[in-house]
Amino acid sequence: SFGDSLTGSADISAAKSQFNADLMKYDSINAVAFESDTIASFERVINVVAIIIMIFIVAAGILAFVVLYNLTNINIAERQRELATIKVLGFTNIEVSNYIYRENVILTLLGIIIGIFGGIGLHKIMIEYVKVDAIMFVQNIMWYDYLIAIGITVLFAFLVNFIMHGRMKKISMVESLKSVE
Repeated sequence: SFGDSLTGSADISAAKSQFNADLMKYDSINAVAFESDTIASFERVINVVAIIIMIFIVAAGILAFVVLYNLTNINIAERQRELATIKVLGFTNIEVSNYIYRENVILTLLGIIIGIFGGIGLHKIMIEYVKVDAIMFVQNIMWYDYLIAIGITVLFAFLVNFIMHGRMKKISMVESLKSVE
């Protein structure tokens, strides 16, 4: 390689420029591209794409948390009299919370199943539409990627249930004795 004997990056850059100028003198040469420059450019593009992907993952996680939180919050608000009546009948706070948690677990499992199959289809569509000659994107998803997605979803569901347990403990048993307005 012509740059092996050069010591500094300024020397390498100057040598590349001179080599490029020497080659461009020939009519049969239209362009000169150095492999190291192409690799550096590709790495910059991949780093930007990785940042964008991380932003999408974080946004999707926040969206999943907000949706599950709001569903649970609305569920508790709409059924507050029913939950208070269950407490009056002698159910403990944990049993009342589990009453709501079961519904959240079912919603979470349905979301995981629909999300995985929908994600596989969306992945195939996206890979088909973003094909370019210069870059080949990964077309298969590894099994541990599914586990990571499922784990994050279950973590958010657990976090919402943990937060809502405090709200369900505060439900007043007197609420069930009030007349329907």
